[in-house]
Amino acid sequence: MGYARCSALGQELDSQLDALAGHGIPRDKIFAEKISTRVRVRPRFEEALRTAREVKAHTRTAGLSSPSTR
Repeated sequence: MGYARCSALGQELDSQLDALAGHGIPRDKIFAEKISTRVRVRPRFEEALRTAREVKAHTRTAGLSSPSTR
């Protein structure tokens, strides 16, 4: 799972997405958004955190070891 963000509409996320994919993170597991650092609420970041918490909780209840960072 990964997260990519850039702050300006003119900026591109491609290099971040490529770097995450290069670490073995599938594109469908990357949460990405173009949003200013001035914005306090970042919807895709919040979604990524919720998803990570759900995976962690599921892993604990399933009796599995902690997932890797990927």
